[in-house]
Amino acid sequence: MAQLANVSIATVSRVLNNSKPVRPELRERVMKVVEETGFQPNAVARSLVNKETRIIGVMIPDISNNFYSNLIYGIDSVISEYDYSLFLAISDEVVEKELKFLRLFKEKQLDGVIMASIHFLEGHFQQLQEIQVPLVVTGHDLPGYNIPTVNINNVQASYDATAYLIAQGHQKIACISGPLWDPPCGLDRLGGYRKAMRAHGLDIHDGFMQEGEFTAKSGYEAMRKIWEESIRPTAVFVATDLMAVGVLNFLHDQGVRVPEDVSVMGFDDLEMASLTRPMLSTVHNDPYMYGRAAAEQILKQLRNEPVERMSIVPHDLVIRQSVCVIGK
Repeated sequence: MAQLANVSIATVSRVLNNSKPVRPELRERVMKVVEETGFQPNAVARSLVNKETRIIGVMIPDISNNFYSNLIYGIDSVISEYDYSLFLAISDEVVEKELKFLRLFKEKQLDGVIMASIHFLEGHFQQLQEIQVPLVVTGHDLPGYNIPTVNINNVQASYDATAYLIAQGHQKIACISGPLWDPPCGLDRLGGYRKAMRAHGLDIHDGFMQEGEFTAKSGYEAMRKIWEESIRPTAVFVATDLMAVGVLNFLHDQGVRVPEDVSVMGFDDLEMASLTRPMLSTVHNDPYMYGRAAAEQILKQLRNEPVERMSIVPHDLVIRQSVCVIGK
């Protein structure tokens, strides 16, 4: 680069990034050298000049769950169009790891951060305030905090799923919620179930509400507790498809036919929902669209454009084989 010995790095950067006006003759001189040498600007040097890394940090709890892998595909499909890369952190739902990754995001001076379904504590908000970069959270509503979020209307979606079971003639309906420390999958999906039961004048048996933990094993154990009750349900609404697989396995082990004896409704419409036998009826909750919406919110912030505090991803019911009509 001896031909540019008297040209500053900042000037070369302005030419390559077209960020500020440069004299035509100087621009021509720089571009000629770039063409002759095949020069590629060093990413670190470019970030120092532009004060950007063009990297978006993404934190998810579990890469083996294809909800989150599809969410990542959605994010990448948007940011890659604008020459941004993705820095992935997997927290395993461990608070200490989540806080560690937040500190790492700050140290790496990432341009933006997307966080999916983490267990928010006061320490998270303190770390987020210190990062001071564009931020979007998926899978949570955070009232009282000026943080853009992307989510489904979990209460309405759960209401719709339960109301569908009621419309098929079911009155004794159980619910296996997500963990109650997770408001969207726990409190909100349980709340939608309760709201639908009340709206249709149906009683909820004391043992019909059980709490799961996002695993098939927890769904199996929750269904076992429900089955030990003196009154047994004709239908079960399960707050995640993964837990619903555990429910199907328990009923199979007990010799209970689905849907002839017990109907099962899941939530999320993961790939596995169409692979179970019978195929699982469920709430379609599109993680790819979550990812795209979150990425678009990040890019709006980077461009200093207005953003919505909450973006709602639409849902619908996918009816397959695990629910039947009774009483007709």
